[in-house]
Amino acid sequence: MPAENPFENLEAGYEGVGEFYDLFADNSDIPFFLEFARKMGSPVLDLAAGTGRVTFALAQEGFEVVALEHSPSMMAEARKKLESSPKEVSSRITLVEGSMKEFSLDQKFPLVIVPNSFVHLLTTQNQLSTIRCVKEHLTDDGLFILDLYPGEHQYERATFEDGPANLPDGRTVTRSGVIQSDYPNRLMRVELTYKVRDPNGQVINEIDIVSGAALIFKHEAEYLIRVSAMQIEHEFGDFEKNPYNSDSGRRIFILRKRA
Repeated sequence: MPAENPFENLEAGYEGVGEFYDLFADNSDIPFFLEFARKMGSPVLDLAAGTGRVTFALAQEGFEVVALEHSPSMMAEARKKLESSPKEVSSRITLVEGSMKEFSLDQKFPLVIVPNSFVHLLTTQNQLSTIRCVKEHLTDDGLFILDLYPGEHQYERATFEDGPANLPDGRTVTRSGVIQSDYPNRLMRVELTYKVRDPNGQVINEIDIVSGAALIFKHEAEYLIRVSAMQIEHEFGDFEKNPYNSDSGRRIFILRKRA
């Protein structure tokens, strides 16, 4: 019997729950990306853009954004937002179906971001492929914002429940989950359950998804950056731009092409 592949199906992310993604999204990173967009200017390339959570926030502030997303359910939600947005916002947004692991666009960008999604690339091959694609699409002085979960941290098993959150048609949604670290394979396994209830409180749909997030050690991150011919301009431990330390929950690199 072949050995079980620990990465199988874990890169699917939030496929199938795009309708509910924004209900539980953490938007505390948006001011960080806006700050760098103001510094670097348009256009911005938003990789694994999902429902357009960051894309639309940037466009509302006047920036042109190309949003790349491979998930059909996420892209469907982004298109709904595009159709319902004022023309001055929607005209600044270009939605592109595709994977951040392999893409080719006919333009360069002064800023490339991948909000909370690079961590869903679970193999070195896919991580390197993504960074190399980014490098090919950066202007000579462009920046790439790369945020990671530090592998040095001990992420113990945890459970949580969010909601209920309200949908416009009267339905409500709760989200519960289990996060379990798999240190030998350098990943966190995330199991989520979405329960949808009608206005009377009866469960009418239940969706289970399993995804993974890579735990990347500092030397592994530096390897990815080095072999991709990129260089580190800044390193932060959170979206408030505090220096990285042993208590930081994120490791955020601001990267340039190597001179």
